[in-house]
Amino acid sequence: MRLMFNVASFLITLRETIEAVLIIGIVLTYVIKVKQDGLKRDIWIGTALGIVLSIGFGILFIFVLGSFEEHENIIEGFSMILATILMTLMIIWMSETGRDYQKNLESKIDVTIKNEQLFGLIALAFITVLREGIETVIFLTGVEAVNEVPIDILWSGLTGILVALIIALILFFGSKKINLKFLFSVTSVFLILFAAGMLSHGFHELQELGWFGNETQFLQTIAWDTSSFLADKTTELGKFLRTLFGYQDKPIWLEIISYFGYFQSLVGLFFLVKILKKNQTKHKVETTALLETEVS
Repeated sequence: MRLMFNVASFLITLRETIEAVLIIGIVLTYVIKVKQDGLKRDIWIGTALGIVLSIGFGILFIFVLGSFEEHENIIEGFSMILATILMTLMIIWMSETGRDYQKNLESKIDVTIKNEQLFGLIALAFITVLREGIETVIFLTGVEAVNEVPIDILWSGLTGILVALIIALILFFGSKKINLKFLFSVTSVFLILFAAGMLSHGFHELQELGWFGNETQFLQTIAWDTSSFLADKTTELGKFLRTLFGYQDKPIWLEIISYFGYFQSLVGLFFLVKILKKNQTKHKVETTALLETEVS
């Protein structure tokens, strides 16, 4: 069997692993900085537990999904839609809170150390790794649902983890700097394009159940046909575009509308988050000014 590199799987595991490693690295670096080296053991315990439970969740998730083969379209459709929502929220959250995350994380560590919270750092490391692990499992389920070969997803994903660990080693022990902001920006662009395609595939699965009317209705009619020169399942380029960007050689209008509607919703969410953040900052400034006036 010929192995094919799955770019979507690689990018997902690369991104999620880097996020987890960065957080664990920040925690380790900070406890060393404040001369609390004894707490490093707690961090490694939490990390190990998070990895083990993430693997366990992945096995359980696959087992549960496999037991519902008679409802394959429903399971795959909602899995892809759920993965799209989570991936989008993750990208928006990272873009808006990433700059202040290290400062906020160090404040949490300070509180944990000062209050001598039992298992505090174990819980912090555990939740961090487990969250990224669960996200990875759900995202890769969405990749697999786009009719991809599981073995290709597996080895491509493991490659992403390996590359992420190499990047982490360079960051924490090497003399060269890696532009993480650029790396996250590039992966975000590709993941957004992938999420749009995954959403349209999700609606396609539900459409096959007749949830959006019969084949004579507008949403069910084929928008165009490019299968004669770029088939999405038989040509290498077509399969690549299908995996990464959601390309289909015979898309129906429901898929086209959901694909481009995703980008419109994404822009709206970005603006909404920016407005909420701006109002929150304004409120903090006004509150601080009021308190200073009362004190004076």
